Amino acid sequence: MHQDQNQDQALAATLAALLLVGVTLIARELIGLWPAAGLGMGSVLIAYWGPAAARRIALAVAARRFGRHIAAYERAAR
Repeated sequence: MHQDQNQDQALAATLAALLLVGVTLIARELIGLWPAAGLGMGSVLIAYWGPAAARRIALAVAARRFGRHIAAYERAAR
């Protein structure tokens, strides 16, 4: 079972790399070298940092809501 999961992850990584290369090559022909390179690198960075950024944003929203809840509770207690 563990080996199947490793093979699935390797296949997913290979397909992602092929897709990234293909999109970057097509974009290079359409919009030029540097914008295409930025598009390729940007998509990799978004995929890498995206989940961590989403967690930080969700945590900040939850903390803000909790703070508002506590403030409303304190106002009601007066």
